[in-house]
Amino acid sequence: MSVSISHIELAGVRFFEAPSEIEGSPYWVDLWGSVNGHRIGLQVKPSTFNSASVATYAGKARSGQRRGHEKFHSDFGGHVFTIDLVKGSVGSKTESLIKKEVERLRTLEKGPYAVLG
Repeated sequence: MSVSISHIELAGVRFFEAPSEIEGSPYWVDLWGSVNGHRIGLQVKPSTFNSASVATYAGKARSGQRRGHEKFHSDFGGHVFTIDLVKGSVGSKTESLIKKEVERLRTLEKGPYAVLG
């Protein structure tokens, strides 16, 4: 995981550390949560992620991560959100997008995945 977080709560959903087969390739998800039998993912980046030293690496990595996030959506039903924690919280724009995704998942037919935690 990019940062040391074992769980976080956003938009009324508790996110837990994803198992190793989800965390790395092919999905690139650090934390995941349950909404109506579906999974929603978070990829956690440190606040220094956008620094110049990371910029060179970021191009190719983001392309692979984007494909992994699309695969996660296809396999588990929910989207993956990349978050960078600033003083322990998530930006309001990202939190708003997560809330919209939670609302969307709640309108779907119940998915096959058990509640986490």
